[in-house]
Amino acid sequence: MNESFGGAAVGLSGGQPASGAAEPHDQLVVRKYGGSSLARPELVRGVAEDLATLARGGKRVVVVVSAMGDTTDRLVALAGQFAERPRGRELDQMMATGEQVSAAALALAVAEHGVDAVSLSGDQAGITVAGPPGAGVIVRIDPSRITELLRGGQVVVIAGFQGRDERGEVRTLGRGGSDTTAVALAAALASHACEICTDVDGVRTADPRVEPSARPIPAIPYQTMAELSYYGARVLHPRSVRLAERKGVPVRVLHSARPGPATHLDDGDPMEQGHEVYGIAHETGIRLVRLTGSMLPPGETLRALAGLVSHGLRLDTLTSPVAGDLCFTVRGTAPLTDLLPGVARHLGAQWTVQDDLGSVSVIGTALLDEPTCLAELLHVMGALDVGVPAIITSPSRLTAVVPADRVDDAVRALHRTFGLDTPGARL
Repeated sequence: MNESFGGAAVGLSGGQPASGAAEPHDQLVVRKYGGSSLARPELVRGVAEDLATLARGGKRVVVVVSAMGDTTDRLVALAGQFAERPRGRELDQMMATGEQVSAAALALAVAEHGVDAVSLSGDQAGITVAGPPGAGVIVRIDPSRITELLRGGQVVVIAGFQGRDERGEVRTLGRGGSDTTAVALAAALASHACEICTDVDGVRTADPRVEPSARPIPAIPYQTMAELSYYGARVLHPRSVRLAERKGVPVRVLHSARPGPATHLDDGDPMEQGHEVYGIAHETGIRLVRLTGSMLPPGETLRALAGLVSHGLRLDTLTSPVAGDLCFTVRGTAPLTDLLPGVARHLGAQWTVQDDLGSVSVIGTALLDEPTCLAELLHVMGALDVGVPAIITSPSRLTAVVPADRVDDAVRALHRTFGLDTPGARL
């Protein structure tokens, strides 16, 4: 049989695949399984049975896996038993083992069904990364070993979240690394699709743990999915979505253990259309920072804030209500008490942090083209009678910062107000 798998290294910095990269092959399946789908031995065995069925049906199967269950958290805790602040290199060495254990366990389980399978680390799979420990990015994939194994009829199970740098050091990719690994491999192997298998039936209009009436979204544009992911949806990491869009990889999100609805990521309707709401995202851990009383000129103040950003703070909603005062929200868990006192002293300002906040976001397209979208958000916040210290608007999202203990109420109210709980409603 004529195989169409190529063996040239494929760069992932944009543009077209390198010369000699694989041509599309309808018999190739690239799948990714998250940690919750592999958390217990019986789940691993169920996944293995599905993969063996695919292989016996003539499919070439490449699988990317995350660490099983809460393994990553346990490894971080283990490192903390030996060092107050573990060195990045050694933490990467330790963290990479979680995915490698998953890969080996799944390969063993597949082989029990009489189908040849082999596990590979990111390094063995030809994944080259760059960047610091814990925050690597994939720059190149040499798929030659994978394609050789596929030609031999083996199911190839690859540890996600990792690769090696130019010096041969193990590097992990940070949060969402396994999603990104799967999309990158699908691009390098010229797969016709990448399937992300999770513990939910596709991407939903809201978190079903908060809003039980949340419905699967049949299809969603890449950019809208990236917004949903960035502002709280946990199904896909935004960097994997951006990579899929740039490399033209169709992505399908589906349940790992049962048939049911799936979500397709694509370029969306190419024709102009009106506004559309796809879902409600939410997150907690939002902090509101106030710097007051600075007498320095505005340029000096902004340079001080640039220093905060360079230390990893994710600033949102930067405002200056009066001269000498600054307010901004911070997303994520980066420490503030190590950074703010020095900045406040430099500015001659007082500082406070309110850390009991969250956010809710209406995600869609052309939201500012229809004034009623923002009006509805404001009506909902007013009806809930909650304090809203910040609102952020853009064509693709409307975000309200609210008290953390009212986030769930706001999600449910917005989901209902925008008609997302109505079966058959246009998404």
